[in-house]
Amino acid sequence: MDTLGQILWHAIPFTPLFTIPIIWKFSKQHKIIRVLIGLGLACIISFLCFHISLAICFRDGMGPG
Repeated sequence: MDTLGQILWHAIPFTPLFTIPIIWKFSKQHKIIRVLIGLGLACIISFLCFHISLAICFRDGMGPG
């Protein structure tokens, strides 16, 4: 379970690299709108990854003991 938390933690800065190209491919909006939608979705996904990884980290207290 800790490995999943680490993966989500390290995925946070890379979410725009995945969301913007996906939105770019499937959206028929203007270019700036596509980028803004991709960045907005990346922020939401990063926020979720952040909270899930912190919940995993602090589920039983941080560290041994």
